[in-house]
Amino acid sequence: MKAGARGCLTKDAGGDEIVRAVESVLSGDAGLSPRIQRRLLERLSEPEPRPTESADAPDGLTAQETEVLVLIAEGLSDQEIARKLHVSTATVKTHINNLFAKAGLKDRAQAVCYAYAKGLVRPCAGVSHLMG
Repeated sequence: MKAGARGCLTKDAGGDEIVRAVESVLSGDAGLSPRIQRRLLERLSEPEPRPTESADAPDGLTAQETEVLVLIAEGLSDQEIARKLHVSTATVKTHINNLFAKAGLKDRAQAVCYAYAKGLVRPCAGVSHLMG
């Protein structure tokens, strides 16, 4: 949407839904499926995400890869990350594979250590007693 799209459908949209969306866009309205509308409203009602500027990200990680890394370090599963970021689990797995390759990581445990070492996360109060 930020890039100028005036419509968005899920990949399982049927022919009728596609036609309605195209007609909406041609008439000057937005062509959004109800599921996309719900996701947009959920996203707009969430607090602003913490900044993850790709210029500040280590090892050339993108902002999305950095955000996924932080969420891994916070203990979220792929499915939880997908729900939080409003993307598919497959997209999360792609980000994980890319960040593992860029940072030379083998598994989630290394990813957590890496996130702490790079200063992307700090111990939270709930687990600080486990940290020494």
